[in-house]
Amino acid sequence: MSRVYKSIAFLLLAFGGLRASAQVMDEDTTTHQPFFKASKFNSKCYVGVNGSAVEILKNQAAGYFGADLNWVINHKYVVSAIYDETVNQVQIQKIVNPNDPSSPIYLIHRYLGLGFSYILFNNKLFSFQPGLSAGWGHIQYNIDSVNYHNNFAEVVPEVSATYNCTKYFRFGIGLNYRLALGASLNGLKSADISGVGGVVFIKVGTF
Repeated sequence: MSRVYKSIAFLLLAFGGLRASAQVMDEDTTTHQPFFKASKFNSKCYVGVNGSAVEILKNQAAGYFGADLNWVINHKYVVSAIYDETVNQVQIQKIVNPNDPSSPIYLIHRYLGLGFSYILFNNKLFSFQPGLSAGWGHIQYNIDSVNYHNNFAEVVPEVSATYNCTKYFRFGIGLNYRLALGASLNGLKSADISGVGGVVFIKVGTF
């Protein structure tokens, strides 16, 4: 007898579940909208140029000039292609050729990377943008017409503050850290290329 009661109870629960499901389906289909409704997709693009002073060789400062192309998704998510290069003379003679102090030797450092960042307070006058990029690092120098160079990985976390002064033009300041991974060239190591940097930038485009 108890088995009969259990069977009846099961049938009643199953019937109740089917009825509830039918009511939900009626409510969902009366809106005439797809079950998965996609949110609006917004795509913008801007270019940026920047100048930075970065700690290098542990006790010197290197000046960098950079440019970037940026794709903005829904006003918040940014995908960036980034290029930076040293523009001042970074003396490395004591490291790579200490036996000949009469000839100055200057380091060139280039960086090409792909970055991802997120814009906080994108609809305010001031916004903040933490981000991370990674890519290809390259150092080189020349001695007596002989070129020495080395390729390595590089990671650059950054945070910046932007003044959104007009619809198409913005500028701001930032702080980053260049982390070289696997750099090695005649006494130059990853620690010599890594360092903290300060950045100033402008952005032109749509956001």
